[in-house]
Amino acid sequence: MALEIERRFLVRKDVRHLCRNGVRILQGYLPSDGTNTVRVRIAEDCATLTIKSRKRGACRDEEEHPLALDFARQLLLHGCEGRVIEKTRYRHSQDGLCWEIDVFHGENDGLVIAEVELDAPDQAVPLPDWIGAEVTTLRAYGNSALSRAPIRRRSAAAA
Repeated sequence: MALEIERRFLVRKDVRHLCRNGVRILQGYLPSDGTNTVRVRIAEDCATLTIKSRKRGACRDEEEHPLALDFARQLLLHGCEGRVIEKTRYRHSQDGLCWEIDVFHGENDGLVIAEVELDAPDQAVPLPDWIGAEVTTLRAYGNSALSRAPIRRRSAAAA
């Protein structure tokens, strides 16, 4: 498995001017024993199955495998038990880093999260002025958690 080192942040300002040539992503989560997260993703005409270990700070193990597009659609429809999210991903380079800006749709509409992959856990990250609170270690903002408990359901429960 490869090591993924990633920090995630809420976006606190309008970043539409940075968002060019986005890729629409549909991804769902297969039931698991809680040790690993198993994700099915369709991005444009490519499909993948990804297995991720639990996070250790900003780090976790990740293994990815290509899937046939039709099979991925069937897994999303019949295997993910409704645990599916939709988002558009934009890439933006700044200060030598590639930021991935995810604009969520559906029940997570309005949520925008930026993530940056790093070479080392202690790598310095100059934060752009549009970056808000860090959510790297907050499980509620992980995509798997957002598929189970979308922002809209949380907001309705709090009201």
